Amino acid sequence: MTTYLPRRFWRSATGADGVSTVGYLRRQLAWLLALTAVGGAALFGAYDEVHRDSVSIRDRTSPAVVELARANTSLQEAHITAREHLDYRARNHKWPDILARGEEYRTQVAEAKSSLARAAATGALNREDQQTLRIASGLVDSYALRIDGAWTQSKQPKLSHANLSYAERMMYARKSGILDRIAALQARQSAALDRQEDWGAAPLLAWPVAVTACALLGVRLVGTQVFLRQRVRLRLSIPLAAVTLLLAAVPVLAFGTWQAHASQTLVQHAADGLTPAGPSGRPVAATVITDAEADMDEALREGNTEAWSGGTVFIPLGTALMAGVVLWTLQSLLVEYAVPRRRTGGYR
Repeated sequence: MTTYLPRRFWRSATGADGVSTVGYLRRQLAWLLALTAVGGAALFGAYDEVHRDSVSIRDRTSPAVVELARANTSLQEAHITAREHLDYRARNHKWPDILARGEEYRTQVAEAKSSLARAAATGALNREDQQTLRIASGLVDSYALRIDGAWTQSKQPKLSHANLSYAERMMYARKSGILDRIAALQARQSAALDRQEDWGAAPLLAWPVAVTACALLGVRLVGTQVFLRQRVRLRLSIPLAAVTLLLAAVPVLAFGTWQAHASQTLVQHAADGLTPAGPSGRPVAATVITDAEADMDEALREGNTEAWSGGTVFIPLGTALMAGVVLWTLQSLLVEYAVPRRRTGGYR
């Protein structure tokens, strides 16, 4: 049974089952167009989803993960700087501030605000996450006012401490605090990155269909050449040979999909080091974030993300071209053999 079906399929593909020339051409035209349509549609679905995810990771999710991690770290470092500065002023209010920690704090808060703005500009956040980001950004402004108040009233320890305590609650409060809100956004973007890195059901189902359909199409095209050589005395149909050669693009596209998915996995591994440990944990070092961002960029660059994603548009174009060539070639033969010519020329 296992050898019977392939043999029968090959006999059908070459017309060795006793079918007439016209019957064979009609049957073969239906087979070739159906396999081209199924193979092209499955190949497009399998290829497009993976490379669309690569583009989304490169342009949206990966930058959002990095910028949110940067904002989280900048805010934690800003608060540490502010608290140390206030302690220094409380102990040495008669001496000048030789450490200039006020400027350092303001720079860190400004960097955090810029990172939040860049995260919003990536387009990776949905409407709910955008609202959470706006609330967190507004709380950063309120937090900064409280810290400024603590500095202004540094000669009145009770008022200064009250402002600092209120600012700390704004920063570290569970769920409602700035860091918890940003950490929630980081967790959701990390989850989105995991989903995009996952193969998903569509590519896993579409690739076997695409490969099978294209393999059967190749067999049918070769069988057509055999039939034309035996029945029509046509040594080689160049248009059909060109269509057969186009099928060589399938393993190339498969390699591109594998390479893109491998780069997605590397990006996910690089992003694992940016996962927040919670507002009470130590901030991720700025150098760690920079290194992770460089690793992500390198993974996407080595995966040729931009080049492979640009190839998506050629799949439907190639499918249409192949179907058009097959239709034109076999239809021309059908016109010739279904309507025989007179000896004096012209059709009967």
